Amino acid sequence: MATVAARACTVAAQGQRPQALQPARSGAAFRAVAALRPAARQQLRAVTVRAMVPVWTDPEFTAETLAAFPDQMIATVEEARCLIEKGGYTYLDVRPTLELDEAGRYKQCVNIPLVHSKWWYNPASQKREVKKEDNELFIQQIEKRFPNKDALLLVGCSDGRTYSMEALEMLDEAGYTNLVGLKGGFYSWFRVFDNKGNRRRGDGYTETYTHDGDSCGIHSSGAGFERMDKIENWAPPKF
Repeated sequence: MATVAARACTVAAQGQRPQALQPARSGAAFRAVAALRPAARQQLRAVTVRAMVPVWTDPEFTAETLAAFPDQMIATVEEARCLIEKGGYTYLDVRPTLELDEAGRYKQCVNIPLVHSKWWYNPASQKREVKKEDNELFIQQIEKRFPNKDALLLVGCSDGRTYSMEALEMLDEAGYTNLVGLKGGFYSWFRVFDNKGNRRRGDGYTETYTHDGDSCGIHSSGAGFERMDKIENWAPPKF
């Protein structure tokens, strides 16, 4: 495993696609690519001429993204949106259901939690706290929902690390071959797209994305938000 992670570090640092790592990937490899991809992305931005930050609706960016994954392993929000809308990927949210209910969710995600959690009152601290326990049936539930091990899965949690890396490792060991991690998780996604799936104002773009009844918006309780379109007022909840 250490060799795989080391190779992933070298490939990511050079800005190359880690194609040679397929299919022998590991959680350590995903972590290595997640940590080093910003440097590779910096190199890509230095040579691109069409946009400082490519957007998922750009046809050229779409073609590049679809060709790069799943080999590239970790997707930015723009790449993730492209994979979902154009590449047939399913957003697999592995956060506890409690977190989706309290913090919001991608409307069409499939939620199979790596961990179960619930609120409980701790008499020692006299505070309401979150109690967590492992979902022992995680892989069984995944295999029931996605019996085809070639299923295209975009795996996300809250921040891209808390649950995602362990989930990716477990899925890889279970034989799933088309795995991509969402860099920054749902919180990064929510800072870019609002609850209707539109790009948020003030990010330098003028994109207006409309869709039919199958729209990929984000459902949220709205707790903690003064206005849904003022993301600067939002602080990610802690569980």
